[in-house]
Amino acid sequence: MKTPGGKEWAGEDLLYMSRGAFQQQIFAFAQYVMSDAAIGDSEAASAFLGKLIERERRDPGSVAEIYPRLEPMIDFVAASQARFDASHDEYGDFAEKSEEIKTLLGMTHSPLDPEDQYLDPTDDA
Repeated sequence: MKTPGGKEWAGEDLLYMSRGAFQQQIFAFAQYVMSDAAIGDSEAASAFLGKLIERERRDPGSVAEIYPRLEPMIDFVAASQARFDASHDEYGDFAEKSEEIKTLLGMTHSPLDPEDQYLDPTDDA
């Protein structure tokens, strides 16, 4: 796996390093995945989401604590599977992996209350 600048980096380390180190290093990984250098890098994109899932399972709270900063990056990868040339057959569905992260973090969305249909989105009250 590579980080910006092409530096080789072992993603397995993310699972075993201290929480503080993980919470710093995952952003270097995210920076690479969101860069133009990662276009076509299906393994990196899949590993990014996979490592977040594995890490949260292994060390509950390690992803949850930084999720607000990671959310746009996770959403970008989940919505950009074609950008990474990642086939669903080989890498699974990135959107489903993103939802799995949210489920692990207890951030699943419940269906709208039937009464919500009557809310006026333009009402500033």
